[in-house]
Amino acid sequence: MAAQIFANGEQVDIPTVLMNRDRRVAIQNQLLKEIPDAAVVAAKLNIPGPIKNNEIIQAFFTTELNNFEAWLLERGLNFLVKVEWLDAVTGPERFYFVFASGLTVKKVTTEFEESTSFRRLFDLDVLVQENEQPRSLFRTEIDYPVRTCLICGRPAKECGRARAHTVDELQMRVAELINLASQQAEKQRLVNRLVTNGLRALTYEVVTWPKPGLVDPVEHAAHPDMDSYLFMDSSVALRTYLEQCAQAGINFKGDQLELLFKEIRRFGVAAEQVMFSATRGVNTHKGAIFSLGILTAAYATTMAKQGTITDEALRSTVRQMLQNLVKQDFNNLKQKAILTAGEKEYLKYGVAGIRGEAMAAYPTVFERGLSVFRQAKGTLDERILTTFVNLALHTEDTTLIKRAGTPKILAEKDQVFSELQKIGVNTPTGRKRLQEIQADFSNRHLSLGGTADLLIITIFLGLMEEK
Repeated sequence: MAAQIFANGEQVDIPTVLMNRDRRVAIQNQLLKEIPDAAVVAAKLNIPGPIKNNEIIQAFFTTELNNFEAWLLERGLNFLVKVEWLDAVTGPERFYFVFASGLTVKKVTTEFEESTSFRRLFDLDVLVQENEQPRSLFRTEIDYPVRTCLICGRPAKECGRARAHTVDELQMRVAELINLASQQAEKQRLVNRLVTNGLRALTYEVVTWPKPGLVDPVEHAAHPDMDSYLFMDSSVALRTYLEQCAQAGINFKGDQLELLFKEIRRFGVAAEQVMFSATRGVNTHKGAIFSLGILTAAYATTMAKQGTITDEALRSTVRQMLQNLVKQDFNNLKQKAILTAGEKEYLKYGVAGIRGEAMAAYPTVFERGLSVFRQAKGTLDERILTTFVNLALHTEDTTLIKRAGTPKILAEKDQVFSELQKIGVNTPTGRKRLQEIQADFSNRHLSLGGTADLLIITIFLGLMEEK
């Protein structure tokens, strides 16, 4: 492990290290004179041995300093990056002005250094101007103990003076910490991708036009209480929820994946209230909250455990998460005083709806939606519309049944979309026919809300495949 991290890089000798220390002191003194009221933070790494900088070390340094800057802002401290030497042979360095009292800054920087095991590799030196002279602040001034050794936990200076550990031992420990940081950074990148693509999917669905029975930027007569702007408001309001689902999935331990579903379902209840607050009580994304949350968490936990994603691996995770969903949700419905729309549909027509689709690990999405999205040609709008038509053709849409008041509407829907699929939405004739179907659905107040939810998660999974 140590050999891998320290295999590349220019070796540096002691005279070069001493020359760099003099350069650092000169820069610090210059900065303190430039803005005397600010604290100066000199950020560097404690790297043992002759190799102190390379691509891996520099990536660790910059990634964690991005986190440090977020740390400062979260604590109400403004800062300015003034100088940096990222490729210095003596190790990467960066110098900040931080606009707060020196002791406040020292406390915040020390808390960052001690916040994780790998951040202990950072030396965030805080300097202030006192009586026109530069002074470094010490941990003891904020009632913090001195730095301890990365290996044995004794005071670091004592271990250094006694040469208690070999360079190889120290490099091995540093390599372990940098690898740990890399793993955590990779997890955060995955969380960010999941959240970003979830939000993209929500917005891509609503801006695609024309979609019979759904809201788009041109027409929404089937949903007169909604428009595309309301869907935008609803979408961005769900960022925190998607992040919760991703974090829950990536950090889930054990094999009882039903517990993961129970956890994110609680997040989903709160997300529905956030949605209703953003839309002033209009249900824009209740179904998407359910399914997008499931697939976000399932994707995260599958990647965390297997390091890769296949359709079958992802579907296996979903099956395990939802193995008793229909039985649990539809048990003793006749004794319930208030029923949801889905529960009413189940009692009246025996249609399990989105719960049945989800419990079967979304066969319509993977077999009828995602496969088409992957192969569809044309613009993104055309690819999404092609996917939408195929999903509509093969979805037992309970929203459509509810609007029509009879499951017989499904046969009519299938005939219409089967004809449209043969024409193709990328042709002028197909696009014209699609608009005619949209007008008919709007006049009859028919909705394909269930299909829209499946389209969103299809787009989401397709976007996750982007490099």
